[in-house]
Amino acid sequence: DPAQPITIILDGHNYLRWSSAMTIFLKGRKLWRIVTGDKPTPVKRPDETDDLADRLEDWDSANHRILTWFTNTYVPSVNMHFSRFDLAKEAWDFLVSRYTSVDLSHQYQLVSTLNRLRQESGQSIDEFHSQMSYYWGLLAVSEPKWHSLSELISEETRLLSITSQQSPFIIVATSSAPPHSSDNSRRPRCTHCHRIGH
Repeated sequence: DPAQPITIILDGHNYLRWSSAMTIFLKGRKLWRIVTGDKPTPVKRPDETDDLADRLEDWDSANHRILTWFTNTYVPSVNMHFSRFDLAKEAWDFLVSRYTSVDLSHQYQLVSTLNRLRQESGQSIDEFHSQMSYYWGLLAVSEPKWHSLSELISEETRLLSITSQQSPFIIVATSSAPPHSSDNSRRPRCTHCHRIGH
């Protein structure tokens, strides 16, 4: 197995390219499921006699091979964070949370970078397109993703509950019938502009 499986060294700014290359490499080695957690640490099966130790050793070896590949493809400043991780999934999840930001300042920085990009003298259109695509990809990753309608509804409900806790005077009314405007005598009249209703 190669000590450095991909040529891209993660420096923080190139996370999208690094993660894409590393994902392809790990899938090619049939190790991606360890990173996603779909292939967790083996546990003893009821019908198993003495196979667990071998399976555990194989899994642990693959897990640490992945961690070594991660470590060998980071700059030292990124690498400092990884001594505490013993599972490839934990290290991967840390990178995802650190480098796929959804805050507005990060999005603003990406949009500003895109606005400043210009095709350099002597730069081919393919090179320039690749450069722009990279930043568009980072911008797409920085957008929040809703994996399901129920997740979106859950978030909206949570936000509504926070809002209603802050202001107890929220009243929501819906009606399919058009509003009646015939009886204006009960509606207040503005003392400034003398209009009814506000």
